Amino acid sequence: MFVWYFFFFDLFSIISHPDTDEQIESIIFSTAFCFCTFVFFCFFATLLNYSIFAPKDCPIRLNRKTGKVYIYDYILLNLSTKGLFTSPFFRVTKPVQKEFNWQDIQAVLTSMAAPVSTGGMIRSYVIRCVVCKPGTTEMADHFCLTADSSLSYDEWMWINSYMAFSDGNLDFTTFEKDNVPGKTIKWLPEYDEKAKVSTIDEYNKIILKKE
Repeated sequence: MFVWYFFFFDLFSIISHPDTDEQIESIIFSTAFCFCTFVFFCFFATLLNYSIFAPKDCPIRLNRKTGKVYIYDYILLNLSTKGLFTSPFFRVTKPVQKEFNWQDIQAVLTSMAAPVSTGGMIRSYVIRCVVCKPGTTEMADHFCLTADSSLSYDEWMWINSYMAFSDGNLDFTTFEKDNVPGKTIKWLPEYDEKAKVSTIDEYNKIILKKE
């Protein structure tokens, strides 16, 4: 609040004494300072909002018998997209659940490097799944699969082996993540039911029931 009081005081001063160069410089500085303060406030308030409403995890469910993939997406996984700047900090954010066809999904590896004060570079890798329109290479959607500080295709190769019924290539090691803070994961009943069916006929019955 003090920043805004300072700004309006300077604005009143320049209106009262418009001939002084020092006051003109002061009001320009105050305006720029207030603008930067507002931008940083919105940015950090947005990140705080996203963190408060973030789920415990963003799981991906695979049904290889129907060839469907179900994702539990959240905006924190897509901070590099325009969503960070188009969703205001005061809006309650919620996870988005989506369904895709496995045959339309391809993986893309991206990396980012940044210098460190001690010298050298630190690099991070992200594998994103690109969802193409059926029968084309045109991107319809995308979601984050994994992010790591080392180059690894393990998760993507595991999913490929699982969806191809190559169980001999699978590592069945599991990790408990119940102690992670965040909102409880709640799948929509429709997606939860679809992800559990064992045949395409059962899947089609659910579709017909919803219509």
